[in-house]
Amino acid sequence: MSNEVPGARGHQLADDPNFVSGTIVRKNVRVAGIGNIGSRYASTADHLGADVAAYDPFADEPCFHSTDARRVHVLDDLIRDAEIFAPTIPLTDATAGVITADHINALPTGSLLVLIARAGICDMDAVRDQVLADELVLAADVWDEEPLSLDDPLPDRDNVVHTPHIAGRTRDANERWAEHLAAHFSSR
Repeated sequence: MSNEVPGARGHQLADDPNFVSGTIVRKNVRVAGIGNIGSRYASTADHLGADVAAYDPFADEPCFHSTDARRVHVLDDLIRDAEIFAPTIPLTDATAGVITADHINALPTGSLLVLIARAGICDMDAVRDQVLADELVLAADVWDEEPLSLDDPLPDRDNVVHTPHIAGRTRDANERWAEHLAAHFSSR
């Protein structure tokens, strides 16, 4: 097994020991917001063998139990040991920026930040600073500016996985949505 250096031919982010890599098994997956998206994410991570903890001051105990996520009552405590952090809080006037620069900066070096809900819940300037400083890995399906500017430096980085936030606009997704809608109204 070779010890390839970053930038060498065949190197990929998963080879860099400074960042979370490999399987999700035994990783500390931390989820902020245990609603529809967060509960599915937490449940999937649990099924894949992760140690899952979640924070949601508005969710009742069955929400945590159904995902097998351990409940954390203080957001700062959730972030402290996160190897993978997924803030899945809905964006409202009250939640805009709820994941502050202090939270982003408190994530352990090498952590993976997964943005799959709305970027506006995070201090995106802090996210950018940490990613550009090679302190965090970012997997982002959502951005603070959509579509993301072509000259934005984040998508071209080795520590960023960028998806185009179009999963809900595929043919399969549209057909499934229509089927669910038809089933809903035919059952009334």
